[in-house]
Amino acid sequence: MDMGLEIIYGIGALVLLTALIFGVLQHHFRSRRAVQAGEDVVRERYKRNET
Repeated sequence: MDMGLEIIYGIGALVLLTALIFGVLQHHFRSRRAVQAGEDVVRERYKRNET
């Protein structure tokens, strides 16, 4: 039974590590066009809320 629990913890750690690596790579390789589009949307929303 103890070995089964260790396998589950190992798989969980591997899934967490994979998710972290994926998130870091997505953030690092994001396109400048997408970032600029997101900033434009945020600016437009703030302008609408001020009026």
